[in-house]
Amino acid sequence: MYINLTTLQRVSEQEIRAAFPNTSFPSTFTPPAGYAVLFQSPAPAYNPISEAYREVTPVEVNGKWYQAFEVYALEPEQIAANQQAAAIALQASIVSATQQRLDEFAKTRNYDGILSAATYATSTVPKFQQEGQYAVNARDNTWATLYTILGEVQQGTRPVPSGFADVEPLLPQLAWPV
Repeated sequence: MYINLTTLQRVSEQEIRAAFPNTSFPSTFTPPAGYAVLFQSPAPAYNPISEAYREVTPVEVNGKWYQAFEVYALEPEQIAANQQAAAIALQASIVSATQQRLDEFAKTRNYDGILSAATYATSTVPKFQQEGQYAVNARDNTWATLYTILGEVQQGTRPVPSGFADVEPLLPQLAWPV
């Protein structure tokens, strides 16, 4: 990307070539006088719930031009929508990680997942029946505990977890019966 030094607007190589239709540029493109390379800058740090950023007029530092950004506050309605979307995404990631935890546990005994293991609760083979019943109990206790925790978070009686790592220690332990 390049910058037009007169207008301070970003321009592409194609736009520069189009502005100079009768000019033959070298194979390694070099912008003509009045244009300069525009170096990329990293996006600024910001809170994606309450802020956003936009590109503003590039800045010159030691003879080189760099992208510049400004962080600005979002409107209250957008902040509320972002908070709700973040809460929904957080809950979905915790629910997904909980399911994965149950499935991974079941796989330690060669079941496809917790659902598969739970179907063995009615098996006529005592070992499978025991494991199946344990899988049913583990699944039920895990989900009951998780939804109690999530309900308390929604009611404001428990702090909002930052992720599954905050919730996992509160879930029932998973250990196959001996």
